[in-house]
Order: sequence, then structure tokens, then C-alpha cells
Amino acid sequence: MYHSYVWEECVEALEKTPSALRRLAELLPAERWEHRPAPDRYSPKELLYHLAEVEEAFYARYRLIAEQERPQLTVYDPHDALSEERFAGGSVEEGISRFAEARARSLQFLRSLPEEARLRTGIHPEFGEWSIFQQVQLCVAHDLLHLSDVVLRSTEPR
Repeated sequence: MYHSYVWEECVEALEKTPSALRRLAELLPAERWEHRPAPDRYSPKELLYHLAEVEEAFYARYRLIAEQERPQLTVYDPHDALSEERFAGGSVEEGISRFAEARARSLQFLRSLPEEARLRTGIHPEFGEWSIFQQVQLCVAHDLLHLSDVVLRSTEPR
């Protein structure tokens, strides 16, 4: 079921995530951004680059669903980046900037969608029929998960 007020709240939440990350960068000590809680888990800094990469993947998914009739969607595997060390190096500021730029592009696209396009679907290998609206809701949950990860991982004892 689709409610336009939920869409608007989701888009608002997505818009706020880059600012929340910038505020966390101001508050948390620089060394805490580097700590990986386990070899198979991202450090807070790596989470920023992960968020940017996922945002690009979600943007591509939004476009694909909006532009094609029930397209086949691909699965994003976050463990690929860990095993490939794709997010090693770089700064917190650069990670936030990359994410903010990718998010701004997504938001511009999402805001341009006519209301009926929000329910267009693609076929996801794990989730089945998958709408743009569901993808936006997943994106909000993903943001919240990783905002809490940044806070929790950056305050863990070393």
C-alpha cells in the first residue's frame, strides 16, 4: 500500500542523512573513524564509502525501474568491497562528500517522479516484485542502520 505522506517523510529522512554524518564528523574523534570492530565489518569511515557506493547502486535501480517494464534487478553484496579493500584510504570528509553528492542526485530524481511511478516495479532475485517506493523505504532503513553503526563503532573501546 502506498501513502504519499510516507513517501514525503522518507524523502525528508534521506535528505537529512548527509547532514547527520557531517555533524557526527564534527563530534567524534578522528581516530575513532578508523577502527574496524572485526575483519569482516566496516570501520565508521569505510561505512561512509559504503553508503556512497550503495547510493549509486540504488540510484541505478530507481532509474531502471522507472524507465523499463519490470526489469530484472541485481543483488548488491556489501562483502565484495570488504574483500577487495575498496574503501581503504580516503578521508572522512571525502567519504561524506561522495555520499552527499550521490544522495543529492538520487533525491533530485526521486522528487521528479510522478506519483504513479513510485509504485513501478522490478524483479529482485531475493525480494521478488520490488517497487521504487519499497526501495526508498529500504534506503531509509539502511541509512538508520549505518548512522547507528557510525555512532556505536566510533565509541567502542579499542
